[in-house]
Amino acid sequence: MDRGTLEREQDIEELRRIALAQRAQIDQLLAVLAKQSSDIDKLRGKPGDLQLQLKMLQVLQEKAKATQDAIAKASGEKTDRKPRGSTGPTEQPRLPVIEQTFELDEPDRACPSCGGELRVWAGQFDESEMINVVEVEYRVVKVKQQKYVCGCGGCVETAPGPSRALSGSRYSLAFAVKSALDKWLDHIPLERQVRIFERHGLNVTSSTLWDLANALARRLSIVDEALLEHVKAQPVIGLDQTGWPRLEVAGSKPWQMWCLTAPGVVVHRIRDDKSARTFVDLVGDYCGTIVADALGTHEAGARDGPGIVLAGCWAHVFRRFDEAKPDHPDAEKALEWIGALYEIDRREADPMKRGELRRTEAPPLLAEFREWLLVRAADNHLSIGKAAAYTLGIWERLTLFVGDARIPLDNNATERAIRGPVVGRKNHYGSKSRRGTEVAATLYTILETVKLHGVSPAAYLIAAVEAADRGEVLLPWQFKPLE
Repeated sequence: MDRGTLEREQDIEELRRIALAQRAQIDQLLAVLAKQSSDIDKLRGKPGDLQLQLKMLQVLQEKAKATQDAIAKASGEKTDRKPRGSTGPTEQPRLPVIEQTFELDEPDRACPSCGGELRVWAGQFDESEMINVVEVEYRVVKVKQQKYVCGCGGCVETAPGPSRALSGSRYSLAFAVKSALDKWLDHIPLERQVRIFERHGLNVTSSTLWDLANALARRLSIVDEALLEHVKAQPVIGLDQTGWPRLEVAGSKPWQMWCLTAPGVVVHRIRDDKSARTFVDLVGDYCGTIVADALGTHEAGARDGPGIVLAGCWAHVFRRFDEAKPDHPDAEKALEWIGALYEIDRREADPMKRGELRRTEAPPLLAEFREWLLVRAADNHLSIGKAAAYTLGIWERLTLFVGDARIPLDNNATERAIRGPVVGRKNHYGSKSRRGTEVAATLYTILETVKLHGVSPAAYLIAAVEAADRGEVLLPWQFKPLE
């Protein structure tokens, strides 16, 4: 690009791109010259190469100066000011890297100045990176399983075939896994998947995709149950619920998706309601601490489970005072006290040391906060008074964390675990049948847990299904992908 064109260019980002490319060319030429200067014998028989490279370097430096001047002019900067640094391209450590070389066609290998033939400049390239896409392809695989027979006629063996979604199915296990991930991980409804498949030449119905997902969930049921048992064996768990639409009857009361969490594990179960009876059905045999909101049915259900202790969530308290703050600026004091409790936890990652900090530093803060709450709770007709009364009403639950470092200050981990199903609910609306809720709960349980461990969902599901078929339970944190 000549100086006149650069001066007319107004897109600063385009000018910066040109400058970076020119800087790379200059650095490349300098490296080549340094190498050739140290080994002059390599230039023997090519007396014009060094002069050519020096001339090109001079031209590139002049162009680079013109580009910087154009950037300064377009942005209003002074020309002697150093250009702003670039953050560079986003690193892509997980993508495979391939190298492609592009060459001039024969008709283009002529010098526009003298008409001479352009020859290859050994080792010199304009180099850059490009993110590309390889289209998904679906294919029909003609499976031929070799048969073997013994000469005695007493034995016939057949080579094992590929993993399928279910016995006798035309669809591979990998295909069933992809469809399940598209719906329960990436929230693409089955009907929308059908249209996507059709664009790729594959004709399949949503009922077929449902059959594949149903079979997949059945084969993974032992993993689902193992994750529930793992959660219920932990000393502290989180619990929350959200509505799950019932699609078989328009306007019907929604189901409730219950979520249980422990470090590294998420379990979802869809039930008829959020009653105390359902609470007992899910966790009535649990012995330990459950962090949850102050729903009355939780308290009623916990009374029927003698081993259950309920802990409160400071995030819920924070939200109530934050909502009151526009009308009552004094609520800012409550937010500061709560923030101070979180600051204690942020100062120490080790559970034992964090527990000691809590025991020594939290009680004075809590005592001061409680005195303030007692005064504000008298104004129970105001939003700040209601927030204070709510806090005092569950004060014992909220302060359990002081004596047990395992109890988190809030139930945010469980609320985060519900986000995936909530996004799915917005896209595919809910479930049409009881079995649909069971499939959704199983796949959300496994996939939300997989997300916490950073392993490939597709690779894990295939390995977990094959292990389940052998009667083995492969949990996400036990999965070791093949290198």
